[in-house]
Amino acid sequence: MTGLNGLALRAVLSVRLRASGVRGTLSSQRHVSEVAMQRADPEQPAKRPRCDGSPRTPQRIGAAAANASPGSNLHTDIRTWEVEDVCSFLETSGFREKKVLDSFKENKITGSFLPFLDESRLENLGVSCLKERKKMIACIQELSQSHIELMKVFNDPIHGHIEFHPLLIRIIDTPQFQRLRYIKQLGGGYYVFPGASHNRFEHSLGVGYLAGCLVRALAEKQPELQISERDMLCVQIAGLCHDLGHGPFSHMFDGRFIPLARPDITWRHEQGSVEMFEHLVSSNELKPIMKNYGLIPEEDIEFIKEQIMGPPVTPVQDSSWPYKGRPAKKSFLYEIVANKRNGIDVDKWDYFARDCHHLGIQNNFDYKRFVKFARICEVKDTHGKKMKHICTREKERKDGDIIAPLITPLKWNNKDPGSRQEASKDKVKKQLF
Repeated sequence: MTGLNGLALRAVLSVRLRASGVRGTLSSQRHVSEVAMQRADPEQPAKRPRCDGSPRTPQRIGAAAANASPGSNLHTDIRTWEVEDVCSFLETSGFREKKVLDSFKENKITGSFLPFLDESRLENLGVSCLKERKKMIACIQELSQSHIELMKVFNDPIHGHIEFHPLLIRIIDTPQFQRLRYIKQLGGGYYVFPGASHNRFEHSLGVGYLAGCLVRALAEKQPELQISERDMLCVQIAGLCHDLGHGPFSHMFDGRFIPLARPDITWRHEQGSVEMFEHLVSSNELKPIMKNYGLIPEEDIEFIKEQIMGPPVTPVQDSSWPYKGRPAKKSFLYEIVANKRNGIDVDKWDYFARDCHHLGIQNNFDYKRFVKFARICEVKDTHGKKMKHICTREKERKDGDIIAPLITPLKWNNKDPGSRQEASKDKVKKQLF
């Protein structure tokens, strides 16, 4: 027994010695780590706690974009710059020759055109010195790079790598938008299709992206429409926020639950989306940020809400045009996110592709083909008044390449799929063409 007690005592002492050695080693490592942190670059910005409405990471702005900081007269997004903003940037960068500045003004060089300026174009604009041309191109490239760093890229399973404007990122990072992560896109369909686990969050990202694709394609193909960067940004925001008002189980909430719980009211998720968007903007203090990116909140917030909900309750008096956000000459902008005229909009483009992907059903509609052939045309309505609408080629109507796949899902919810589908298809064709 004495021998066993001696062995046990020596084992305990050995364990204590090893533990003290481990503590000493950890203490030494902690000391080395603290010394390394103290010797770190003092200019390295410390991580800051995230607050509501702020991006997940601090925005990186290059030296050339310092003049476009929120505290200056120029907007952070160079694509919103007008001719005067471009001339102001050139003067700040050291290019003060009056002949060159006048040439930029005469040729109406805006911020969206800056990245495309090369040596030959600058020479045509009056920058005769080769050294000055190279210096100006370097400044523009640095400015463009700083803009790229402000954007964020999402890897979407449907649309691939999609890029979002920094203002859209501020909206995405709000609690009101993040709640969409927990609302199933197909509601109770998830209990039937185990793959239908996608949420309103990713669908909203997809709609915002597609809205930007369509409006930018129209702006590039038809510059006479005068679609501004401000218009494009508002359309993207509307696409991003069009489903903010959805409740639990999506359409089941406003289609089944609300009529039973509140039979005294008529409520739609579009109305909830408008109210939630107003709350999102006010509670996160986004109006100053909107101004910084070139928007006019008093007009543009109304325009965004109209795209989601439709015409306002109190339209403009003494006018046949019911909307307040944009004039009648830009009527086609209201047909991108939620098309009240024929139902063909980017909302459906995304959920057709996304729902089919998760349900394991083939999707035959190719939105890229629609975007390729879409044009804005003046069409007479039933009263003989001309209005600008989004149209496509006559060949697409004959071949059914675009219309048929859009109408096919209608038969899922009809008792008589054949007759109801054909009637709906004819109605949409008449309205569209």
